[in-house]
Amino acid sequence: MNTCIWHDRYERDWMRAFPLGNGRIGAMVYGDPQTETVEFNEESLWSGYQNKEKNPAATAVLPTIRELLFAERYAEAAALCEDNFLAQPRSVRTYESFGEMTVTFANDTPYTDYRKELLLDEATVRVSYKKGGARFCAESFVSTAYDAFVYRVQCDAPFACTVGYCREKDGVTTAIAADTLRCAGQVTFPTTDWHGEGGVGLRFCADLKAVTDGTLTADGNTLSVTGATVLTVYVSLATNYDVATYDIDEAVDPACRAAAELARAADADYGAVKAAHVAESQALFRKVQLSVEAPCRDDIPTDERLRRVQAGAEDIGLYLLYFYFGRYLLLSCSGKRATLPANLQGVWCNGFAPPWGSDYHTNINLQMNYWPAEIANMSETVRPLVHFMKMVSRFGEETARELYGADGWVIHHTTNAFGRTGVHDFVQCGLFPMAGAWMCLNLWEHYEYTGDRAYLEELFPILKGACTFVLDFLTEGPDGYLVTAPSNSPENAFLYTDNNGETKAEMFTYGATIDFEIIRSVFQNTAYACGVLHEDAFAAQLEETLRRLPPLRVSERYGTIAEWIRDYEEAEPGHRHISHLFGLYPADQINETDPVLYEAARRTIDRRLAHGGGATGWSRAWIINFFARLRDGAAAGHHLEQLMKISTAENLFDMHPPFQIDGNFGGTAGICEMLLQSHLGATDARIITLLPALPPTWKNGEVKGLRARGGFTVDMVWKNGSPVTVRVTADRDSTLRLKTAQTVAFATAPYTVEGDVLVSPMQASGTITMEFEVEE
Repeated sequence: MNTCIWHDRYERDWMRAFPLGNGRIGAMVYGDPQTETVEFNEESLWSGYQNKEKNPAATAVLPTIRELLFAERYAEAAALCEDNFLAQPRSVRTYESFGEMTVTFANDTPYTDYRKELLLDEATVRVSYKKGGARFCAESFVSTAYDAFVYRVQCDAPFACTVGYCREKDGVTTAIAADTLRCAGQVTFPTTDWHGEGGVGLRFCADLKAVTDGTLTADGNTLSVTGATVLTVYVSLATNYDVATYDIDEAVDPACRAAAELARAADADYGAVKAAHVAESQALFRKVQLSVEAPCRDDIPTDERLRRVQAGAEDIGLYLLYFYFGRYLLLSCSGKRATLPANLQGVWCNGFAPPWGSDYHTNINLQMNYWPAEIANMSETVRPLVHFMKMVSRFGEETARELYGADGWVIHHTTNAFGRTGVHDFVQCGLFPMAGAWMCLNLWEHYEYTGDRAYLEELFPILKGACTFVLDFLTEGPDGYLVTAPSNSPENAFLYTDNNGETKAEMFTYGATIDFEIIRSVFQNTAYACGVLHEDAFAAQLEETLRRLPPLRVSERYGTIAEWIRDYEEAEPGHRHISHLFGLYPADQINETDPVLYEAARRTIDRRLAHGGGATGWSRAWIINFFARLRDGAAAGHHLEQLMKISTAENLFDMHPPFQIDGNFGGTAGICEMLLQSHLGATDARIITLLPALPPTWKNGEVKGLRARGGFTVDMVWKNGSPVTVRVTADRDSTLRLKTAQTVAFATAPYTVEGDVLVSPMQASGTITMEFEVEE
């Protein structure tokens, strides 16, 4: 099991730095032999503050907007909506860097034997090289137990260096002791037309302490080290953000927080800090193990392996490393100490103006971040997302009332750490009131995989609030169905003929297909929850409404799934969003039980790809999952290869481009879906399918620790593309339903066969091991 990403050359490039994180703190280690640089982030350090969004008289004009939409006067409706629905300020502010630590070595002679490696299993970066006959070895990690970044460099000859910490904006660094630096300040931000009034926001503090066997002195805003053979640097980060309110807490002193965490880490034995870190990392990381029989290329630097794949080489081991990296990233940015969910760049961003503000995009991107959380056995990473949903559902109640005159709660296509829920940027893409209902699917998955009733009770108010909003928002359309109005199919446009006979492109409409797929998902899941929690009257209301929704339709133009309520031509047939296939993945409404829709979904993807679709990393990752659900292992494997070739950086970060982490998580989920699926069947009778979309070149392999709905953990060995040994462990009393066309040669527990489904009652913590007959 290779879990090491490594380079044998140094380049000053953030996209070649290696990420570390404990959920709350993120660090990017460059590995510079002359001036080692580490850029820091902390999950809560955003510009801005919690402000009440100002919305014009939206509810008063909503009926007029709907009349215009039903009359297909889309441009007029969009203009009216722009004037009355767009939040003020119209955009959310950004996530920011916490600054950089530097260690500048006095010996700047050329170096040799360079190696930088990220050990995923240990969540540790190591850098080694020779310089002037001396060998330097450094290692870095972010401790969960001590909530601090730790860097240690050792040399077999005495060395000298200067240690600094700098934040280019808003921070001032001073030496507060002979061995300690402090960078403190307050975030400032300007007044802009898009972001609103400027001002000051969060206060922050980074404390740095150096420990060495050499001589240490403070010199203004740096520390000087001489005559050392070992140097250890501890860094703690703090803000006055309050995650309980999603707001600034002026009563909190970040310097006190940072000083306390720094002292706790620096006063501990380094060996003990490191041992605790490695043990904790391995306990989480080793829950899943995946291997495929293939030539070993671990002796080749990872960036070189990537270049070879881009040139056409086959390297299954690199795909497996990508899978491990995806699990590592989610554990590092949403597990451990995390209290906020993973943003567009996880917990890592470069500088003060990251792409898209490194915000929370909720029209697929935040959802995709958590696609591998359950199936890849990282259920603990969902905790920050659950709290996020509690907060935005609370803030979204006011938005639902002010914009739509509706009960329940709503969020649109972007938000931030301060919980904004209005319509942002442009109404054509920003007005996406189904975002909250979509987010509920991520939370529901946690229940399906764990069966935790206490969690369901905690989740239910969020589900019910999302459904209540939808019930109020739906209105009768021209065809007699209940429809969403306004609506859009995220970021995609259609062509229509206006009243003057001109062909125009527009995003703004009513009744986009994804809306009804999302509504079916959240209503059906909530109705099931009502049955568990004895909320029968609300379930009946949901079921009655479901009967009045438009059905999924096949386009008469191309035989594809229709993307809009009218069979419009697409303005951009190769668009990156493929939102009308939400029902195929991540939901379960389009599957092989309806061959017509299933085949139409296939044609939808083929048409997108024929026109250049999948050009962004996250879009390509979504396509992998689509083909996995279509049981096409060759196509799923091909698009995994394309994800690596086109949209992967040399440190294996996903490229939109530029960097956007959702593609890493979507790709990881796609690999899981190739190996194991459990979306078929009723909620309380899910069917597990083994190797539904195995790439043809992955003939022999083994996986341990994948999770299936219903509370099952699955280990599996396969040969010649078919399972030979399967071991299933149940979390709770339940019934295993395993879809297989193979003959069972041996089983450790009784079972029956119902068609092509093997059925076996199981008790909590019980296991069943099966061996299958396989043709050689």
